[in-house]
Amino acid sequence: MRCVLKLNPTSDLHVSKSTRKKSKKFLLSVNECFDRVVAGCHEQHGMNWLYPQIVDAFRAIHQRTIGESAGTSPVRLYSVEIWNADTGALAGGELGYSVGGIYSSLTGFSDEDAAGSSQLVALGRLLTRCGFEYWDLGMDLDYKRRLGARLMRRADFVDEVKRSRIEKKGVSLRCEERKNAKELVDWNPVTAATETTQNVSRKEENGRKHPPSEDGTKQLEPCRKRQHEEGNEP
Repeated sequence: MRCVLKLNPTSDLHVSKSTRKKSKKFLLSVNECFDRVVAGCHEQHGMNWLYPQIVDAFRAIHQRTIGESAGTSPVRLYSVEIWNADTGALAGGELGYSVGGIYSSLTGFSDEDAAGSSQLVALGRLLTRCGFEYWDLGMDLDYKRRLGARLMRRADFVDEVKRSRIEKKGVSLRCEERKNAKELVDWNPVTAATETTQNVSRKEENGRKHPPSEDGTKQLEPCRKRQHEEGNEP
């Protein structure tokens, strides 16, 4: 069984009020300092399974992920960082990888109170915005259930990976600059979709009001005269 959180087309991510409030103290980034995240994981968890040979392999995939163009990599590996917004210090982070529209968390660490929870919810929103369908959180733990994750049978999970790596091969985790965690958390996919639909409707309405002329330029309505101009007409 895998502990999996659904992100799209509808998100099951749950954000508590306390985490939302505390998240404003942090900034989130992606692929900014792979080696420092690895060092943080080693310091908090020990060598564990993250041996030098595995780190070297991860670093090679990470570099390929950063340098790829047009979504050419079948597997992408990321470092995710959470920063103290006031001091600029690295407060936590994680390593994760994606196949198609499925992102899997590998390991992580946190050095400050609320850094870990803020990173999780901000990353969840960012994954949703980037078009990921599922977030694979690995083994079943209470805090993952509180995030909104549910158990998925291994066979079903493998089927989803096989489908998603073809249908969603262009999906990748992007964050060009450090973003405030609370701003990411407050992003609402339903509201965003509604605003996008409204913007498209406005453009279509403007296109109907001002159709292009034969030479391709828009026909604009004549300006209405102001009252004092109309009164001065001979």
